[in-house]
Amino acid sequence: MMQVLTNRELVQSILEFQTGVFYQVRPFIQSHNRLLETLHPLAHHAKALTTPAVPDMARLQLHSELRHAATYVSLRQSTLLLEAVGLFGQSFLSRIYRCRPCLVDSTVLALAIESGDRKVVAFFHDHVVKSTPDVFKIVGAMNIAAGHGQLDILRYLHEQRPDESGCTTSAMDAAAANGHFTVLKWLHVHRAEGCTFHAMDRAAQQGSLAIVQWLHENRTEGCSTAAIDGAARAGHVDVVQWLTRHRTEGCTSAALDGAAQSGHLAMVQWLHNNRAEGCTTHAMDRACESGHLNVVTFLGDHRREGWTPYAMASAVRNGHVDVVRYLHEVKGVPCPLVEVHMAKCNRAMAEYLLQRRTLQIYRGNSSRNCTHVRVT
Repeated sequence: MMQVLTNRELVQSILEFQTGVFYQVRPFIQSHNRLLETLHPLAHHAKALTTPAVPDMARLQLHSELRHAATYVSLRQSTLLLEAVGLFGQSFLSRIYRCRPCLVDSTVLALAIESGDRKVVAFFHDHVVKSTPDVFKIVGAMNIAAGHGQLDILRYLHEQRPDESGCTTSAMDAAAANGHFTVLKWLHVHRAEGCTFHAMDRAAQQGSLAIVQWLHENRTEGCSTAAIDGAARAGHVDVVQWLTRHRTEGCTSAALDGAAQSGHLAMVQWLHNNRAEGCTTHAMDRACESGHLNVVTFLGDHRREGWTPYAMASAVRNGHVDVVRYLHEVKGVPCPLVEVHMAKCNRAMAEYLLQRRTLQIYRGNSSRNCTHVRVT
């Protein structure tokens, strides 16, 4: 027996078959397990899901809360592992994988790709694929790398796993959407998956005119009406103007509606003067709701679509007294017949409505400071 225990090679061979946790990683395992304790308060959710008396809507809410909590804990555990690997090196990851391989999962790989941790990605390629061959496809490795602008990871995956790296048209689409121009051009040259019309749509929505122009000149997928619609909502006048001159897809009434809701007056004016799609009552309603007085007055003076009762009601509710004044005094819109709580109806609004003799103030019984406003 002593001869065996004093033989280094024999001892190592024996230990290969021993279960347990390396003492170097015990503190990490304890911290990792403690994160699971945050799910204990939600244990009654799981029990309630099997109770027939629980209404369907309540059951859906319980299921959603439980699912999101489990996802959050999984992300925290994976982040904790990557932080530990960053502190203690690859040997730490090797020890974890030998004693707790289930912890080195697809979530860890996805987070490593997002952060550009090439060493961890290489570890998966060298070791984890032996037990989980499709792990890179499962997470969509190259798609994630492209969406986060990780060109170094893209090159590594392309060289090491060209056909099993989880690359689809979503890679170029995501790169275009997130403004990663260098990644977009690299994928165009080195990969054959291509992209979809969503690439130009999303680039336009983000205001990436250079990417929109490049896609127009180098790709054939084109775009949809969502390109101008989204760019208009975000106020990217230069993108909308360029698309109007060089593309034929056009837009919908959602363009002017969205620009109005977001308060982009210059965009609203340009669409009014240069496009024929017009808008709907949503334009005025949402501009009033958001308190964009300059947009509201422009629409009121230049458009005929009008508005719905929601325009005045939302302006009162959100305390946009200037909008309420314009609607009431200029457009003749009556104030809504609703009861308004002072906590939501600011003092300026209350004073204006009082001046117009449209309401009276009374005291609530729940608190001496609880003043209400009632429209009469």
